[in-house]
Amino acid sequence: MIDKLLQQEIDKSSSDKEVAVLLSGGVDSLSVAFAAQRLSKKITAYTFKLKDVDNYDSDKAIEVSKLFNWNYKLIEVPTDNLVEDFFKLLNEIKCERKTHFECCFPFLYVYPQIEQKEVLSGWAADGYYGVSKKALIHYTKDKPDTRFKEFRSKYFAYKNRAGYVWHNRVAEKYNKKFITPYLTNNVKNFFWNKTWEELNKPFQKHTVVNAFEEFKKFKFKKHINLQLGSGVDKLFESLLQNSKVNPLAGNSHNDKKFKYKNITAIAQYWNKKGKGTNLYDIS
Repeated sequence: MIDKLLQQEIDKSSSDKEVAVLLSGGVDSLSVAFAAQRLSKKITAYTFKLKDVDNYDSDKAIEVSKLFNWNYKLIEVPTDNLVEDFFKLLNEIKCERKTHFECCFPFLYVYPQIEQKEVLSGWAADGYYGVSKKALIHYTKDKPDTRFKEFRSKYFAYKNRAGYVWHNRVAEKYNKKFITPYLTNNVKNFFWNKTWEELNKPFQKHTVVNAFEEFKKFKFKKHINLQLGSGVDKLFESLLQNSKVNPLAGNSHNDKKFKYKNITAIAQYWNKKGKGTNLYDIS
């Protein structure tokens, strides 16, 4: 059923014959690509890796693209412009939290390479399953179903949804239409009526995997968050020691006066300093 729902939602949102798909090695983006293919869309898969960093997702995206005869493009994201990119995300995209910066950063380089107008993605689908470390500890495994519902309500709140608002700003910056079938009401209702056990047993995301015969043609791993699997999280940690970004860089993390221990705190500092202006002093 979920395969038909995804097809219906893509059909309603997408009018172009040729579409881009932000493809990783995970079930979510692959299922969206399969649904689009069933609609006879001509797919070009876009995937990325940081320069000189191995990335399972990009390798798997290329493997599957070849298997299904999709066009594909691998974008190598440079890491030597990180300070400038941080302030671009802060000032132009208005990123506020650590995950906003990390999940938007690679797409500053991906979107300029996308030739198609419509960009399909499995964005935010992970939230339906409650398999993050935080979810497993506090909301899902061996917890009442009401806690799972609470987790998902928070996850899919307007300013959450895996940072959809900020990613969409990047897409709009490059004049693209960002299509996210997993965030539509019909798909949301499908998942909302299922318990954590129903969605994750006998294995994670089995409902989607079993709905698409295409998954039987290749092997895949459990998906990991975009920023973790690509190494973007570690890259952004380096900014904590950069004096242009972190005004207290160089202080020990054990020092109580060290206020800015993460990107979220640093963003709050700059947003407060730059309130009412679009200029940030990085000299």
